[in-house]
Amino acid sequence: MTTWIIKSETEGPDDPDRALANISDRRSKGYTAWIEDKNGTIERTLLERLMGPLIVVASAVAGLLVLYLLDLWID
Repeated sequence: MTTWIIKSETEGPDDPDRALANISDRRSKGYTAWIEDKNGTIERTLLERLMGPLIVVASAVAGLLVLYLLDLWID
């Protein structure tokens, strides 16, 4: 599968509302869109930063819950 990278620049250097509108428009059309600064650094949201650790903690809690329910069933 061919991957295309399309870059666009907003009207002004400090126009975050327009950049966020562009990102939400691209995401609503099914594209994977993100925001980079001029150095190419991706600016991630707090939810995106916490998603990995949240999945690990949720998996551990689910595993402990299964073990607890098995213990109750065996006793």
